Amino acid sequence: MGAAPEEGPLERILRELTEIAGRTSEAALGDLADRINLADRIYVTGMGRSGLMARSFAMRLMHLGLDVHVVGETTTPSIEEGDLLLCCTRYGRSGSQLHYIQKAHATRAAAAVITMDPTSPMAEKADHVYLVPVGEQAETRQPLGTLFEQMLLLTLDALVIVLMQKRGFTEREMARLHTNLE
Repeated sequence: MGAAPEEGPLERILRELTEIAGRTSEAALGDLADRINLADRIYVTGMGRSGLMARSFAMRLMHLGLDVHVVGETTTPSIEEGDLLLCCTRYGRSGSQLHYIQKAHATRAAAAVITMDPTSPMAEKADHVYLVPVGEQAETRQPLGTLFEQMLLLTLDALVIVLMQKRGFTEREMARLHTNLE
């Protein structure tokens, strides 16, 4: 018999993500969903590709009827007590996002960080930390931070499903809030 065929790029990506998903805490996901549900308003932020994942999450939160804002947009109001700042960051060392956490705390708003480094400066300052267990030494063929960004998107999508269940929302109800200016 011949040698087994080499694993293709899509198979490799799916295997990597499956391995990381197996190390992800479902309890922490439920806790973060509870914190989102308790917040008056949610503010999401991230830099680079992590920021794109955060923006897609903000859209889904809007579809769930939540009052959500993307930090830096012209229509984003001031953060206040009772609000939740959610920072998406691979390394947790962004000076801008660390500043956002400090600003949130100055107004008595809570700050949560979703990161692969629970010992980062941002994680140390945050009220709540959710770990995406990619790890710095993750064996991957993917460039730069792609593995973290993919897992971040999947984690945020899983969080949407948890929120749908907790809020009693169906996909049909979410579709009602989808944009009609297309």
